[in-house]
Amino acid sequence: MASPQIDVDEIVATLEQIRQRGHSAHTVFRDWVNLMLFALQDRDDPYLKIVDDYRERGDMDHPEGRRSVDLFAKAFGQLQERMAATDADVLGAVYEEYGLSSDAFGQHFTPHSICETMAESAGVGDESDTDDRQTVLDPACGSGRTLLVAGRKQPDALFVGQDKDPLCARMTALNCCFLNLDAYIIQGDSLTVEFQRAWQTSYSLLGGSVRELDEKKVEELHEWVTDAFENTVEAENQPSPTQGTDTGAEDQASPVATSVPSEQASLDAFEGSD
Repeated sequence: MASPQIDVDEIVATLEQIRQRGHSAHTVFRDWVNLMLFALQDRDDPYLKIVDDYRERGDMDHPEGRRSVDLFAKAFGQLQERMAATDADVLGAVYEEYGLSSDAFGQHFTPHSICETMAESAGVGDESDTDDRQTVLDPACGSGRTLLVAGRKQPDALFVGQDKDPLCARMTALNCCFLNLDAYIIQGDSLTVEFQRAWQTSYSLLGGSVRELDEKKVEELHEWVTDAFENTVEAENQPSPTQGTDTGAEDQASPVATSVPSEQASLDAFEGSD
């Protein structure tokens, strides 16, 4: 599949209107990501805290439709339109283009074409010898670009992404929600097997949903990922698969039930929160 062409000028221009009111580009982008994530989880308190920060700067003096909260919502709608047209990492593309003039961003993600090649090399979407559900893991997921490419090829798989950058983890959680994938997104260092926070996104016929896991569920997820990795390494080290060694597959079931009530990732999430 050819790598999609992504035009994010419209979204960047909308966010730029907010930045010109005395905010840094990084703050505007971070707040936009957090507002989308909080809105989709129906978390009113942290959502309104961000909105209040802009109100205190006289933002309500602008006419309706031109307030910062309105522009954030407009950018959300533009993001959805571009994602619907491309099924690509539009959010990451906005991050890269909008952050060109800011040292605070400091991330450059793998090009879409290379992500396509990586997914093909890993055999994502190929016929499997078993009936087991495929699991796609990216231990340094950035904005989740490779997971999105894999999601287009194998939408029924379970996706696990991890990144130590809090903003990247949130971007990946949003992307997996928007693409309606079953996924666990972990904030933490994969080299030290550190889990700080985690989000679960779930597929439904009405659209993806997202929720942040509590500490207990994060610990269960940590144990599951660790056990699954150790069992995989142990199985690979066996001299022959015909020996019938039990690799603990029964213990590798997803630790968190995918029964999150679906909330379609739509602009409606912003309505009524002002």
